[in-house]
Amino acid sequence: MRHKTNKVIAAAALSAAMAFTLTACGGNSGAGGNGGGAKASISGSQGASTARAAKYLKDAGVSTPVTLNIEYNPDHYGSSSDQEYQDIKEQLEATGLFKVNLQSAEWVTYNAQRVKDAYPIYQMGWFPDYPDPDNYLSVFFGPNNFVNNHFSDAGIDQEIVAEQTDTNPTTRKTKIEQLQNDLADKLSTLPLLQGKQEAVTGLDMTGVQDTLDASFQFRFAGMQKGGSASNEINIGTTDKVTALDPAGSYDNGSYLLEYNVYPFVEGFKPGTPTPAGDIATDCAFSTDGFQYTCHIKPGLKWANGDTLDANDVKFSYDRDIKINNPDGPSSLLENIKSITVPDNLTVVFNLKNANDVTFPQVLASPAGPIVDDQVFPADKLLSDDAIVKANAFAGPYTIDTYQVNNLVHFKANPSYQGLQGLAKNAGVTLKTYAEESNMKLDIENNAIDVAYRSLSPTDTASLQKNKKVKVLYGPGGEIRYLTFNMNTMPGNTPAQKLAVRQAIASSIDRDEISQSVYKGTYEPLCSYVPDGLLGANTAVCDKYNK
Repeated sequence: MRHKTNKVIAAAALSAAMAFTLTACGGNSGAGGNGGGAKASISGSQGASTARAAKYLKDAGVSTPVTLNIEYNPDHYGSSSDQEYQDIKEQLEATGLFKVNLQSAEWVTYNAQRVKDAYPIYQMGWFPDYPDPDNYLSVFFGPNNFVNNHFSDAGIDQEIVAEQTDTNPTTRKTKIEQLQNDLADKLSTLPLLQGKQEAVTGLDMTGVQDTLDASFQFRFAGMQKGGSASNEINIGTTDKVTALDPAGSYDNGSYLLEYNVYPFVEGFKPGTPTPAGDIATDCAFSTDGFQYTCHIKPGLKWANGDTLDANDVKFSYDRDIKINNPDGPSSLLENIKSITVPDNLTVVFNLKNANDVTFPQVLASPAGPIVDDQVFPADKLLSDDAIVKANAFAGPYTIDTYQVNNLVHFKANPSYQGLQGLAKNAGVTLKTYAEESNMKLDIENNAIDVAYRSLSPTDTASLQKNKKVKVLYGPGGEIRYLTFNMNTMPGNTPAQKLAVRQAIASSIDRDEISQSVYKGTYEPLCSYVPDGLLGANTAVCDKYNK
């Protein structure tokens, strides 16, 4: 008999972690009119304190004004980034303690340069890989974290492992709270804002609200236009694709495609944040918690006819870890020690740390897509065009037309046997917009059926008054924060660098940014775990803004 106790406990811990509700806004009531959005209940003062900031700098012997070179990205995180960072500049300079030089770069350059110590202080954003507080902790602050800002702390590493492997929600909550208190002392990043999921749709669209759930995954399969499964759907986005190869991408634009075309060992059933089998019939921890075994459904095929089995699973994860691409999600796989395949339908993940309550969710994250071992090379990335040509897909859709960051056509996959179920539409055309204003114009004129990520706050406010569309909101897991390169940021010693970070934290008024720039669509975030998740608190604001 397979041991299931740990999996049940993990699911209970996850359920306890979630406290989200879905909200549809609009003047047309019922299935989706326009009106006010749901607001997160974030408590604590976000006020700035120049006196406190000055004391941090004086006590550490830092001469003022401190010159801050801050880099931000104007396209990947939305056009409001310009206003956000102008606001931050004005707030910091108003203290008389700082002189701020703002610089910006487009995403391809920005994402490459940020990991090469090019930016002393810089903007980052985060859309969660999976709905657990650890996804805001280990990937930012643990070993081999994706931030690459030279933050490393053995004590923090131990605290992360402790919360990851605690199967009791009550004691885990306490550990997460303490971890955030300790991170607030280190302050390698400064959390600023938390945003909601958002989509704008035509009045004849259904199923979009259902995918704006606490799993944070935008599923095409449940959407339908005009009540007919024979209709195709047109979706617009401003998110850019880095790569269609899962080993070479770790961004929302790429994952939007990957989630809809690749199979996963486990995924999230629509409407729930609890992991369940996608190509797996079942998964369970061993008695000692060091093995996580999954059994794969028999008779699965890739769209090109290749066999899909446990060998593809092992190949996919081994490949991701081996390639270790800086733009990829391999950091999520840190707990995998090795993978074995006892037979073609069984895969065993041997873990470094036992009872990892987050591991089932990692299998459903951007590190989770399974690729065809007959198509993908084991030690390097495969080009987007080669993937499409090989028809190496086994998710709810295949791709038959691909123009990167322009136009992608998804065709419903009749052989799909996973969690999402067969598509309720004939296919999807995804159009990528260079300008969000053009996407707004197209959703208003019914040129597209859904606008998803990202419209400006001003555009959203305007569309809420338009009775020809529906503005929909879902639980908020997206965050925006300021990152410090621990090596190159201002300060001659670690103590001075910390004082500069503390002074910046004490000088920024999140409320002002939330209201003046984002019209309340993003709200103040006072700690590392967003409001609504297990262990969320107000550690940063309590320390620097009260």
